[in-house]
Amino acid sequence: MDQAKLRRVISPPVILAAMMGVTIFTGTVLLRLPFAQEGPPIGWLDALFTATSAVCVTGLIVVDTGAHFTFFGELVILILIQIGGLGIMTIGTTVLLALGQSPTSILRHVLTGIAGHKEAVRARDILFVVFLATLVAEAIGAVLLFIPFSRAYSADQALWLAIFHSISAFCNAGFSLWSDSLTRFAGDPIVNTTVMVLIILGGLGFVVLAEIKSWITTRSRQRDNQARLSLHSKIVLTGSLVAVIAGAILFSILESTNVLTALPWSERFFIATFQSVTARTAGFNTVDISALSNPTLLVLIALMFVGGGSGSMAGGIKLTTAATLAILAIQRLKGNREIHMFGRAIGQATIQRSVTLALVASVLVASTIGFIEILRRSGPPTMADRGELLTVMFEVVSAFGTVGLSMGITAALEPVAEAAVIVLMFTGRVGPLILMDFFARRPPPPPLRHVKEELMIG
Repeated sequence: MDQAKLRRVISPPVILAAMMGVTIFTGTVLLRLPFAQEGPPIGWLDALFTATSAVCVTGLIVVDTGAHFTFFGELVILILIQIGGLGIMTIGTTVLLALGQSPTSILRHVLTGIAGHKEAVRARDILFVVFLATLVAEAIGAVLLFIPFSRAYSADQALWLAIFHSISAFCNAGFSLWSDSLTRFAGDPIVNTTVMVLIILGGLGFVVLAEIKSWITTRSRQRDNQARLSLHSKIVLTGSLVAVIAGAILFSILESTNVLTALPWSERFFIATFQSVTARTAGFNTVDISALSNPTLLVLIALMFVGGGSGSMAGGIKLTTAATLAILAIQRLKGNREIHMFGRAIGQATIQRSVTLALVASVLVASTIGFIEILRRSGPPTMADRGELLTVMFEVVSAFGTVGLSMGITAALEPVAEAAVIVLMFTGRVGPLILMDFFARRPPPPPLRHVKEELMIG
């Protein structure tokens, strides 16, 4: 088959899904090896769940990572996290570039769909930033985490813990080698600050990181300061700041008489800010999530559903989607037909993609919640059952957003429900990319135009 035919046959979604599938299968087999486990062996389904959670950088677990896996098993999980964290989009782009193809429709949508940067950022620039930023950020993070870890562990243990948690944080995976995640470091400024910075950098997206680098370089060379960030980067940066601050404030208020009671203000600040940052994508926790109040859980669910920046380690519907929907509602209420942010108009195609993605995500999450609830119920519902609905919702949104925060019910799910969560994690990771590619392939205009008719809404 010649190269032209190969390009038509191999579509980006097929390559992306196939690469993830092969990686997950390989990880499942490796985690099932006897020398990868300690204690009673886990079944194929639990191994598949762990491998999927690692590749999809989710962080949900059915067995204690640090207690159940040997060093080899932990290394396998870390490699799976790194592969998944580098981004399915990035890996798929590397393969297609190796085939001699220019940026795929997925990458082209990201690179050329942002205003003002149709030529400034190329596919190879993104790949360079991906690997360089990943290497530098994870190395610096490991060095910083080694300092507090070395106070309680031997040098070799502290080094491995620092490397594992640095990679897990930057890749927004949320896997920890401690059963209580990072709760023992709830008040440690070095651990909190380092992990939060790694999570935020990983959740911005490599397009944003590349633009920031280009923006800083250009401004330093040009005295007229004409360098500008694209609308995409402005939305991601502004949205990230607003989400973190709003989440931290709400967490502080809602938990002031609960988990934050009697804690010093410095520790309250770190706990509230850390949970606001990690809920958007990462999955680490410095407090017991099951002890949080229902209003706080709803705040975290909202943060998990939104996620981080497009093309980043993060999951969810993405900040740009949420911002587009929010501005759409505001502008429509004001009676404005044009939707604009930061002095730039947003095209109808972007609005349609945002609405569709949010709708599909909502239906997928609601369907999974309903499916798990049906499996869990065996009689007339009680008030306790209705209270557990929020717990199921939390776990499902965490899986879809590839976050990894848990209230502790994942390990107790029925095999069929566990399989449903596996599918949801996989879909939450590749689904937005597949939708992006679908919309990038513009269908031919219909031969007939139907007569328009208005509907009564509301």
